[in-house]
Amino acid sequence: MTYPRGSYGPGRAIDVNVEKPAVIILDMAKGYHWTPGSAGYDMVARVKRLKDAAHAAGVQVIHVHSLRRPTDGRPSEMMVNTEALDIIPELEPMDRDIIIYKRFRSGFSYNDLDYTLRTMGCDCILIAGASTDNTVLFTAADAAECRYKAVVVEDCTMVHRDVDRQASHEGALRIIRQVVGGDVISLDEAIATYLKPA
Repeated sequence: MTYPRGSYGPGRAIDVNVEKPAVIILDMAKGYHWTPGSAGYDMVARVKRLKDAAHAAGVQVIHVHSLRRPTDGRPSEMMVNTEALDIIPELEPMDRDIIIYKRFRSGFSYNDLDYTLRTMGCDCILIAGASTDNTVLFTAADAAECRYKAVVVEDCTMVHRDVDRQASHEGALRIIRQVVGGDVISLDEAIATYLKPA
């Protein structure tokens, strides 16, 4: 179910103005091979700018990425107790940043992200990271289901796959706009609207 603009906010019937956003950075850990020259690496600098703007504005930053265990029966480089789970150096978390591990596609899957956001009184999440057609899309959908305002920062997302990369990116953003009811905005707009310096 999607909620009309103006009715987001956990447990709120009407909430026209965003009171407390948070920035969610998805799948920017070493296990995803974010190295200079790799596909989408140019996005890292923009995500860092978003993260720095959030810190300057006193907005909470939450890093969310996958964690796998041998008992999951799914091959993955994101295994528990490995360096793959470390955030890439370019986005090194600050002391007050939060790291949460997801167990499937959505940033909300089988973890305490919703609980963490609710305890802080957040009503809006700015979503960055990868992949637009996978984790970003599923996270935006779950955010809307949980009644947060979902805002995807378009130039801070990308698709990992080599095949149909741009078409997949645009298709996912269209679903977020038209089906999920989320907003899709630029990095500059996200900073100007939600991350004004404190």
